[in-house]
Amino acid sequence: MRDRVLVSVNEIMIHHQLDDTFINQVENYQLVSFVIKNSQKFIIADEMPRMEKIIRLHYDLDINMEGIEVIKNMLDRMEALQDEVRKLQNRLNIYE
Repeated sequence: MRDRVLVSVNEIMIHHQLDDTFINQVENYQLVSFVIKNSQKFIIADEMPRMEKIIRLHYDLDINMEGIEVIKNMLDRMEALQDEVRKLQNRLNIYE
């Protein structure tokens, strides 16, 4: 199994000037998966774009966590539909 690259939540908080409350809300709404290692909290590096998007939505656009959760769910559904369309197009290309 390949090792996952982890990013320290403390580093994210310092870099983006976040407080513990924001991180706890993100965790409570399960918007990003956190990993506990050596009693420190980390985010998998692959989830950093999602975390940064959440930070921008909340602080730049003043969207609350409930709104961010709805946006996340809609984007996840849209991505799944796009994947399904891609698969169907590939299957259709076989017959052309």
